[in-house]
Amino acid sequence: MLKQRINRDWMFQKEGADAWEKITLPHDAMIMEKRDAASPNGNAGGFFPGGTYLYQKNIMGAECYRDKCVMIEFEGIYMNSKVYLNDTEVGGRVYGYSNFYVDITEQLKIGEKNTLKVVVDNSKAPNSRWYSGSGIYRSVNLWSGEKSHILPEGVQVTTVSTAPALIDVKTNTVNAENMCIRYEILENDKVVATGGGDTVRIEIPNGKLWTAEEPNLYTIRTILEKDGKMIDCSTERFGIRNLAWSAEDGLQVNGKTIKLRGGCVHHDHGILGACAYDEAEYRRVKKLKELGYNAIRYSHNPAGKNFLDACDELGMYVLDESFDQWKIPQSTYDYACYFDSEWQQDVKALVSKDYNHPCVIMYCIGNEITDTGLPFGATISKMLSNAFHAMDQTRPITIAINSMLSVLAAKQAEKKAAEEKAAKERAAKGETEVKKEKMAGSAEVNDIITLLPKIMASITPESLEALIGECISHVDIVGYNYGQNLYEGTHKLAPERVILSSETFPSRMDSNWDMVMAHDYVIGDFMWTAWDYLGEAGVGVPVYGTTQAPFSKEYPCLSAGCGSVDLTGFPESQAYYSAVLWGAYQKPYIGVRPVNHSGEEYTLGRWRLTDSIHCWNWPGQEGKEAEIEIYSVGEAVELYKNGELVGKETLTSCRCMFKTAYEPGVLEAISFDRDGNELARETLATAGNDTKLQILPEKTKIKADGEDIVYIPIHLIDKDGILKMTTEKKINVTVEGEGKLLAVGSGNPETEEYFHEGAYTSYHGRVLAVVQSTEKSGTIKVTASSDGLESVAVEIQVTGE
Repeated sequence: MLKQRINRDWMFQKEGADAWEKITLPHDAMIMEKRDAASPNGNAGGFFPGGTYLYQKNIMGAECYRDKCVMIEFEGIYMNSKVYLNDTEVGGRVYGYSNFYVDITEQLKIGEKNTLKVVVDNSKAPNSRWYSGSGIYRSVNLWSGEKSHILPEGVQVTTVSTAPALIDVKTNTVNAENMCIRYEILENDKVVATGGGDTVRIEIPNGKLWTAEEPNLYTIRTILEKDGKMIDCSTERFGIRNLAWSAEDGLQVNGKTIKLRGGCVHHDHGILGACAYDEAEYRRVKKLKELGYNAIRYSHNPAGKNFLDACDELGMYVLDESFDQWKIPQSTYDYACYFDSEWQQDVKALVSKDYNHPCVIMYCIGNEITDTGLPFGATISKMLSNAFHAMDQTRPITIAINSMLSVLAAKQAEKKAAEEKAAKERAAKGETEVKKEKMAGSAEVNDIITLLPKIMASITPESLEALIGECISHVDIVGYNYGQNLYEGTHKLAPERVILSSETFPSRMDSNWDMVMAHDYVIGDFMWTAWDYLGEAGVGVPVYGTTQAPFSKEYPCLSAGCGSVDLTGFPESQAYYSAVLWGAYQKPYIGVRPVNHSGEEYTLGRWRLTDSIHCWNWPGQEGKEAEIEIYSVGEAVELYKNGELVGKETLTSCRCMFKTAYEPGVLEAISFDRDGNELARETLATAGNDTKLQILPEKTKIKADGEDIVYIPIHLIDKDGILKMTTEKKINVTVEGEGKLLAVGSGNPETEEYFHEGAYTSYHGRVLAVVQSTEKSGTIKVTASSDGLESVAVEIQVTGE
């Protein structure tokens, strides 16, 4: 079937509004809402409200659709969507993260204008533990073809062996009796192998394997024929890639053991909200790969197709996750309300979407599921694992266990049973009042998690195994969130178990990575979190003047503030530390704790490694003590200030610290190996008093398709190009020509500014603008200005190529 994106020329309206707005998908209605400290979504949703939203698009019933099959694919709508064609309901989906198809063949009027309408109900709040976005935030596709056709996602390619390169291909068709299927395997548009049949095994000569390090991809062209005439054609990308896993050899890709250098990400794109633009997905994967990551855990819901495309192309292993709850809710109106009726179609959608993506190496049946601490949790675990395995036997199944929540659920169930017994006894005596308790896993779950270390210390491998052993016996790999203290004891109890560190505090990256490298049965680590995200506001925001701070921060906190990469894609100190640990960054990294808070008590929260930044520019703080962190490979580091030796420190877990009085000038760090040989050096200089704007587009050419976007960082620098991270100025951005401004923002996790207003205050000396092309070739001129500074501009070429 022919697949065509239909993202342009939609009309949008919030229910109850007077006017419609013309938009291009992807679209996030929530990011345009007015934030409210009293929003039911609260801290979890970044204080954004939800609502009910209407989307509408005209589809011409062209003559080419007569007697054809026509479907609409929605790659993601958050949430509770209903789809109508000409006012007849034709489909929809509850889950906000599943892609789904709607067949409009019977309702489509040929020769007439047809109205496609989507109603999105995200009004019941809270329904998520993080920022969800609202509306049609992923792409929409129109599929058309003969009544006899290959189903979308109907071709499945399975690697049988890598030497020789053998694949099995299975194709699902509709109305294809007495028809033939043949296949062409293409490498760089050249046919390198062929085959035929509904199910066939094909050998690919000199087949190049797919790994994160060498992401070789092939295309399979599937042709449905009758009497030598092509009826339908499908193309799919795939990679030749085998997986194996065991406690003895860990996780193996194509027979070679790998360790997952992983980070967790949520689905939003910061200043763009939930909008899943192709370039946004590609940029995120590319930046994380450059920082040494080889794996991403998509937390805590199914990933979008274009994200997986980027991981296939760039080489990134993916843990794709299904649910954040089963039957017990974690917020009042979340997926637990629909789990029983919806899980089967959502699991099927996830596997069908992922099957041909070599990047996907693991499915997760649930994250921090409270049900695991209760007897029926084992039943659900078995049910979900069996469903995944029935559809895909090539990938392992995992679960992300939070042992504390499992234990709390069990304890609360015991308490509830005792209270119910006591209530019956009171009722027998004529007392009717019965106290009701909430189950663990309700909206307080994130606040409970702040108690994790203390509670975790009381949980032993033996006690946890007794509680959840049956539940986790149904998965292939057991993921532990913040469970480093359980690995060795659990291995003694269950030596055949393969363990994954599915979530780790940044402050424990070093010791946890040591565990990963020391034990074959621990296959990798996913640190929380690789990229900052909207919602769960303030979990990693430093608080000064106290050593205590709650998990949930108050309005106007906006983002979690805990990413290795900030909300706009700029690496923070934490990103360089993990890169050094993994050997992906070889120079010393210099981080300086805020000198303006020198001597103060402070707390970072458990989801932040450090508050240091790469800055030696602290005007007005001369003479105050500066704490300087150095991350480096090697044995020791020397630090110089303005040419004088501050000291030499031995590196412990790739880290050491110096203290010295702040004075403007230059810091220089030099790393040495154990024999005293210099490895590398790095400098950090104070910026001058002058300030100017610098505009740095990440691309200078984009496509004239009305959808392509370009990221444009704008920096405050001195005359020598040194970033002025402690200077804050409001920066205005305007766009002329064949483009439009989508957003302007910064990485500031605590602000009342909005991304869609065309101006934003710099944070750490930077703002980021995102501009989208029109459908016409030409030029986009982007201008940045700020009071008292000379404006700067850049031109972006928009081409039809």
